[in-house]
Amino acid sequence: MINFEFQLPTKIVFGIDELKRAGGFANQLGKKGMVVIGKGSVKRLGYYDRLVESLREHNVEFVSFEGIEPNPRSTTVDRAGETAKRENVDFLIGFGGGSTMDATKAIAVRALVDNPIWEYIRGKDGERPLPVKQALPTLMIPTVAATSSETDAGGVITNWETHQKCGLINPLLFPKISIIDPSLTASVNAETTADGAVDIISHVLESYLAGDNNAPVQDRITEGIMRTVMENAPRAIENPDDLEARSNLSWCSSLALSGFVNSGRGGVFSVHLIEHAISAHYDIAHGAGLALLFPPKMRFDIETIPERIRTLGRNLFLKEDITAEHTVDLFEEWLDSINRKLTFRKLRIDDSRFERMADDVIRMFGGKEEYLKNPRPICKQDIIDMFEAVK
Repeated sequence: MINFEFQLPTKIVFGIDELKRAGGFANQLGKKGMVVIGKGSVKRLGYYDRLVESLREHNVEFVSFEGIEPNPRSTTVDRAGETAKRENVDFLIGFGGGSTMDATKAIAVRALVDNPIWEYIRGKDGERPLPVKQALPTLMIPTVAATSSETDAGGVITNWETHQKCGLINPLLFPKISIIDPSLTASVNAETTADGAVDIISHVLESYLAGDNNAPVQDRITEGIMRTVMENAPRAIENPDDLEARSNLSWCSSLALSGFVNSGRGGVFSVHLIEHAISAHYDIAHGAGLALLFPPKMRFDIETIPERIRTLGRNLFLKEDITAEHTVDLFEEWLDSINRKLTFRKLRIDDSRFERMADDVIRMFGGKEEYLKNPRPICKQDIIDMFEAVK
């Protein structure tokens, strides 16, 4: 038996060419908006002009903030928040990948306060983070199928000065509206498409492995999402204009971390927490870090949850007599098929910071117990061993 609460206050508008309706929905959120974008790809591809056309068609006043980084920086969020204040905007549009949408949520908080955003994420001088009491409404338009930031209430921000990467999570951060137009993802290159596919899978696989295994509905949805991603990612990589494959990936992305799939099952996202320590130091793509870590983490789990991993293998790969070890091997083969069977060497990272990154994970996320919660607790040396296994 499971108990849970589930609410998804975000209005979802899904389909090819739905970007053209953005202006009408933006009009529902306020009088003046700020469009938040990354380093300029939405402009180069002409997507920004299409958004502007829709906004102007509906007489929406707006300004833009350009320059959100992958693994968005807290200092950039602070600058954007000050811009939003100065321009007196009353809503935000996050237009881009997961980093842009995550940053937009943080800007929605920073625009209404004077303290640096990091104090709402990690606090100051060891203090508890400041409480988030209000946030501007947001409209999200994802251009990558990956993070589910368009349907969840959180975002991940990086403090590059301290090499810390943490989540800002609060119900106030649910987007009011998300326009999910899969055609906007057709320009995404093979590597980013593959990283996004791994990210989608990770959002349901983490809970599947670490959470309550008496949640059969959630489990079947998880297996369905994983199979759909594993079937459609290679299609999108081979033919970027395959809009059916792109649509399937986009919908899986939006469902995966919306709360719908994992409700009641629980489970700590330990692979995410370990990956955050890596990308906070080396600025790699989040999906690449997850692809690097999942095989050693799953092998680490074989000792305590072999039957759980076997169940995944039977239902995912349709092999009745599969072992836990073979399940991990087949998952790794799939990663290899999309060029995401990675090592630190392939990512051009040496072992000089292995111990420091493991320390960061335990210090930031291990709590008083000094280990990550997991069916088999993950200690500092276990993290180093996982790093060594994919060195």
